[in-house]
Amino acid sequence: MTDQATELRFKPQELLLALGGALILDTYEDPLPTRVFLDVLGSVGVSADATRSVLTRLTERGLLTRHQDGRVASYGLTETSRRVLREGRRRVRTPDPFHQASSDWTLLSFSLPESQRDVRSRLRSRLTWAGFGCLRDGLWIAPGRVDLDSIIAVGADVGGLSIDGFVAAPAAGTDVARFVRRAWDLDALRWEHEEFLRRWDRPLPRGEDPLALFTLLGAHWIRLLRSDPVLPERHLGEDSPGRRSAAVYGTVVTALEARAQAAFADLVRDARARR
Repeated sequence: MTDQATELRFKPQELLLALGGALILDTYEDPLPTRVFLDVLGSVGVSADATRSVLTRLTERGLLTRHQDGRVASYGLTETSRRVLREGRRRVRTPDPFHQASSDWTLLSFSLPESQRDVRSRLRSRLTWAGFGCLRDGLWIAPGRVDLDSIIAVGADVGGLSIDGFVAAPAAGTDVARFVRRAWDLDALRWEHEEFLRRWDRPLPRGEDPLALFTLLGAHWIRLLRSDPVLPERHLGEDSPGRRSAAVYGTVVTALEARAQAAFADLVRDARARR
């Protein structure tokens, strides 16, 4: 891989989720041979052992199904993972993902026993994806009106979990900028956008594997979406890079998507023929 690809560092799970949402969901209903995942992730520097490990981990979490046909193992999406990927894809494909049209704010409070650390971690991850920042322990805030159903569903069957959410508008005299700075690191947010632009706002390398680049682009875009809470522009400054990031992403997707789809289809066909 060239510097443009190898300098990006993502967890195997990030790459698999990007691959699943962009190229597998709604296209491949049947499980795919392990070789497909080994080849795609191998092309972006992930070892075979790391790929097999994350496939096993996602299967244990109910996000993948595992099938054995002789010596060949295959993995497919579950209903849970399809729901998660469709939810994520709606945001991935939003044409203006960093524009906040609402003047409202969503507040959410939750309490959870310390013994439920795994649920706490999943809940915090879902809150971050939904644009929430932490004001203080157990009290989170997000710009706009957030649909809380999927967040509440994370701990629906967990004993001792209490979640309360409501939409509010700041009272007169409230220093909104102060709690924005308290809940989010605005310098870090700008850095995430600048890093995305530095890596993708330039000509694509000639002769590079379009499937590898498309997978890396998808993982990087999802990471950027996760880091950006979509704050009102008045809190970001006139030179906020969000719209430029969205434009660059759209340009690179247009350049890569069709070629990546074709390359992935060839890979799947070859892997199935070798079984």
